[in-house]
Amino acid sequence: MKKNWEFQKILNQKKQIVETNLIIYFLPSETLKVGIAIPKQFAKAVERNHYKNQIKAILRSIPWIEEVNLRCVLIARKSFMHLDFAKKQESIVRLFERFRKNGKVKEI
Repeated sequence: MKKNWEFQKILNQKKQIVETNLIIYFLPSETLKVGIAIPKQFAKAVERNHYKNQIKAILRSIPWIEEVNLRCVLIARKSFMHLDFAKKQESIVRLFERFRKNGKVKEI
């Protein structure tokens, strides 16, 4: 997702899961669509792009990600920037495991 109105549509629904490093806003959908947001006050543009690319790489590396039928916006918190790649990957995988079947939240 790239358009501002797509992000706003999801954020206005206020369905969210909050973790220490990430916040995810979501809506059920036919297919998976992910928007990534990193606030400007956390890093300069080059660093924000670097973190977005890391998140995209992590999402591509999850073999079962196609089972998740959501439109979602991932918002990184400042603590996310200071984690190493393995911890970032663990955090994102744990977050998406809640949605593995039909876009429903699984209790952990």
